[in-house]
Amino acid sequence: MTDKEYLNRISKIEIYCEIIRGILRHAPSKKLKFPSDDEYLRFVSFIDLIEDTQYAITDFYDNGLITNSETQGQMYLRLYGVLNAIYMQMQAVIDLIEILKIHHKKRISTDLRELKIIEVRNKIGAHTSNYLIEKLNGKPNTESYRVAQSRISKWGDRLMIVSNRGISEEFHLMNLIKEFTNLIELNLDSICETKIKSFFIQDSEKKDWLMFRLNHTRGKETT
Repeated sequence: MTDKEYLNRISKIEIYCEIIRGILRHAPSKKLKFPSDDEYLRFVSFIDLIEDTQYAITDFYDNGLITNSETQGQMYLRLYGVLNAIYMQMQAVIDLIEILKIHHKKRISTDLRELKIIEVRNKIGAHTSNYLIEKLNGKPNTESYRVAQSRISKWGDRLMIVSNRGISEEFHLMNLIKEFTNLIELNLDSICETKIKSFFIQDSEKKDWLMFRLNHTRGKETT
């Protein structure tokens, strides 16, 4: 199997993780330093988590909320699973940006946290019974939410959530997740490009290996 054939079989985000691992492995030690072994291990764990959560997200892209069984249990399991995989991946990328001291890290974190899919996750996958809207007179004002069971479909194209006040909200799950993935890819691409230019100034076989993968992602559709 050629490099190109191999890369065509995996997602962009997996390729970015492979690039970052390559940077970690081949960058001159004087340029890529960690203050402690613990920081190094945290860095590696962030990459592992980004990859692991991507497997779940990719499976949703391939199969949606329904696979071989159309039971309600499976649909809920896959819905809650992909929403929390998204949140975990977001947090891992934010932590990665922090440890690499990437510029504009606060803006990047804010942009990710303000995505609609994160709001949806918080409403139905984490703080379902006590979602904080605002504080009134210093006291939390919360709402609870539920998923409209009759609106769950394979691709979540008309997914609806309903608040305890009877306010409903409809959205297209696939579109929201693609918006999230696009922003994650954009930030990982920037990290990879910046670190390759910073750590591999001279042309070399190692730099070529990294750049081949980076250029490949730029001509590859989101999967």
